Amino acid sequence: MKSVSFKSLQKKYGGMYVLMDKPKGKVIAASKNLGEAFKKAENKGYKLPFVQFVEPFGMIAIYEVKVSLRK
Repeated sequence: MKSVSFKSLQKKYGGMYVLMDKPKGKVIAASKNLGEAFKKAENKGYKLPFVQFVEPFGMIAIYEVKVSLRK
C-alpha cells in the first residue's frame, strides 16, 4: 500500500481531523468536527482509527522563548 504524505493531506484536508486505518495509511473519514468524523468511521466499520489533525496549508507556528542569563 502506498503511504500518504502530510503535504498531500494538507492540500485536500487542510484544517480538518483526518481518520486513517493506520499511521500514513488509507483515509477513512475527514471532518472539521471530530465527533462527526468518528461517526463516519464507525459507519464504515472502523472502531479505533488513527486520528491526525491536519493544519491548513501555510499555517505558521509562533513560539515565545524567554532566556535568562544569570550567574
